[in-house]
Amino acid sequence: MRIFIATILFAIFSVFSEQIIAQNTASNEIVVIKGKKYIAHQVMAGETVYAISKKYNIDQNVLLELNPTIKNGLKTGEILKIPFIEGPDKSGMSVYQKGDPDGFYKHKIKSKKETTYSIAKEYNITIEELRAYNPHVSKFKKGVVLNIPYWNAKEEPIVEESAPTETKNEIIHQVISGETLFSISRKYNMPVSEILAQNPEAQNLKAGMKLHLKAGQAGTTKIQSENLPEAEHREIPVNYLEHIIESGETMWGTTRKYNVTEEELKELNPILNTGFPAGVVIKIPIHEIEKTVAKPVNENAFKKHLVEKGETLFGLSKQYEISIPDIKKYNPVLENRNLVYGETILIPEKPDEIFEQIVSNNKADSARLVEEYYKVELPVEIPQGCLSSTDLDTFKTYHIALFLPLFLEANDTLNREDAVIDTMALYTEEEVEVAQDTTIELEERKELFKQFYGGTENFVQFYEGVLLAIDSLQMSGLKVQVEVFDTQRNIDSVRHAIFSPGFLSTDLIIGPIYPAVQNDVVQIAGKNRIPIVSPLASQSKFTAQSPVYYQVNPSREYITMRTAEMVAEEYYKSNFIVVKTQNYQGTPEGELVELFQEKFYNSGFMSNQQGVNFTIYDFENEGASGLRRIMSKTKENVVYIPSSDEGKVSVAVSNVNNLTDDYSITLIGSSRYPNYSSIDIDHYHNLKLKYISPYWVDYTQPYTMRFVERFKDNFGTEPNNFGMQGYDVTLYFMQALATFGNSFDNCLPYMHSSQVQGNYHFEKLTQFGGYMNQGVSVIQFTRDYRVIQKRVKGQPRLVAEK
Repeated sequence: MRIFIATILFAIFSVFSEQIIAQNTASNEIVVIKGKKYIAHQVMAGETVYAISKKYNIDQNVLLELNPTIKNGLKTGEILKIPFIEGPDKSGMSVYQKGDPDGFYKHKIKSKKETTYSIAKEYNITIEELRAYNPHVSKFKKGVVLNIPYWNAKEEPIVEESAPTETKNEIIHQVISGETLFSISRKYNMPVSEILAQNPEAQNLKAGMKLHLKAGQAGTTKIQSENLPEAEHREIPVNYLEHIIESGETMWGTTRKYNVTEEELKELNPILNTGFPAGVVIKIPIHEIEKTVAKPVNENAFKKHLVEKGETLFGLSKQYEISIPDIKKYNPVLENRNLVYGETILIPEKPDEIFEQIVSNNKADSARLVEEYYKVELPVEIPQGCLSSTDLDTFKTYHIALFLPLFLEANDTLNREDAVIDTMALYTEEEVEVAQDTTIELEERKELFKQFYGGTENFVQFYEGVLLAIDSLQMSGLKVQVEVFDTQRNIDSVRHAIFSPGFLSTDLIIGPIYPAVQNDVVQIAGKNRIPIVSPLASQSKFTAQSPVYYQVNPSREYITMRTAEMVAEEYYKSNFIVVKTQNYQGTPEGELVELFQEKFYNSGFMSNQQGVNFTIYDFENEGASGLRRIMSKTKENVVYIPSSDEGKVSVAVSNVNNLTDDYSITLIGSSRYPNYSSIDIDHYHNLKLKYISPYWVDYTQPYTMRFVERFKDNFGTEPNNFGMQGYDVTLYFMQALATFGNSFDNCLPYMHSSQVQGNYHFEKLTQFGGYMNQGVSVIQFTRDYRVIQKRVKGQPRLVAEK
């Protein structure tokens, strides 16, 4: 059989060019070209020249000589010629002939009994495919989460077993590998719900399964409701939005995002009755989606686009030559959902000559002028309970309980005077002269502070920020009292505080800092409906459990999700390179690699000629020598290093930086990068480092400059991030409390507030839980040595409808 196939392929090769043949040859087939035997190898996601040469035991130079196109980098799906070496029988080599997957399922290994063979068999894929799409997995063991590729068949393969048979009353469809309920429903123009109604076992769709589809039902738009009489049916809305479930999304989060109920989603998408699987496409009824149109302050700054069926953000981005982030910026409702057919969105016009002249004449203030020119507002119907007067309640005295690990006794002991010193020596000569001229008697001055215990200096700064905020509130007429509890990171200290007299009359609780000692405070706050703010911790179980809990620092998972979203939106036409410096399996950095792949696949631009090239480069084993080979001259090269090890990141960044004279490169990092002392800051500017951060301080803003000057005047030092955080948190929540009262949670979207660092935007995390701040910024280093805030996801400016 193999000889027969080789003979046919030889005949084909004699007619067509080798390049054309490569596109139609099955992977790992043995072929004959001009009398020589070769193995046709199809490149898979994550493979490198080094890995392929090792696999087939050939020299890399031979591989490059036979396949000159790979000098510019490997492309997923590309067919390579591998010299056939006589020896062991290679007829058993697996065949890969499906091309790039349309998406991935997630599979978590539950026991030691599961093997690569059993998992591959379960999903009807090959072991080679399983390994190719999980390059980060070195050992298949319990707890490891795998990417399982699936393919939505665009056309029926020429395979007798998979062709549907049609009888007078029904169609019998045999499921092939890679098919989903969604792809089958598209093929026969039949709702997924109808397929499941006729074939309940299809909930667990598997290759080889036969589906019986009543021919007369194709194209139906009705779903039988269990709660209605048999004669009554509920029509599926003619217009609906298709949403791809992504990793980390939940049923509750999706219902909140699209303003629909769980029951509606399950009725339209029966597959959701058994879970909320990533990769599945579900229907969202359009009639339930808010279609708020942003209102431009300057009508001449925008054109209005009516969304047609099938249009996407990627398509509009290309059509109008505008980035997806900018489309979202001027249409804030698109931050959390896709386009809706029939809605109108704003597209910024190119500034005319008059506007350009204004900007050129005011270069120092050009950024503000541009921002004002393209300013938009969201007209909304503000709930009656949030229409309170802007005048704050100046009659009530507000009580704040502040929990901080100040370690007062330890600091006092550390700074106690044990030796007699000349206290007069602590005065300057100028002070002594002034005192002599005015006959002022100088008191003995003691050195008040030598050093801080542990890291308490940061918490002292936070406390000073709180005091400055209270001073601002009091100047506006509010009466505020704060009681400080030194928690010392000790549960007993916290319990002593919350059972102290008068604690239940507290209006706002800030802290404790560490979630490990928050439990008792959260319990008593929940029972008495006292808002509690966690100002610094980014991970806490209480955010999902307590409805009065507010987490200011976004979670690591949220930052990861936003980073993946930002990269997919801005670089879907790039040459994306993952520089692997170590095994990143199971790490947060590894999770981000998976999210990048998922986002690119869902965008439809993965391995598309005009889309993104995705390569995982094994820097750990191959070193820097192969980096130049996979760089692109025509596309932006986007590099991500999945590691939190400063040393490994430093070496990789240094080597990638060496290529910046010849290639345009953007480095995707994290907010930790600027703190890596071993990395030259110039490298970040050369590589245009970009990352997501919840904090950004614009020192050019008058509001910020006034705060810094006041802090220095009051405390004699520059404020750090902790000082700014103490100020922002206190001012924000006290303003909410004084404006809307104790139950201010539903009114936060309608409150306009300025923060020194960050832009708060609190969203409910779970149905019965609390709120997490989702206000983040995209920070980028530029080649002209600036660090700028590229875009912000925060509180859009809402205005009442007139």
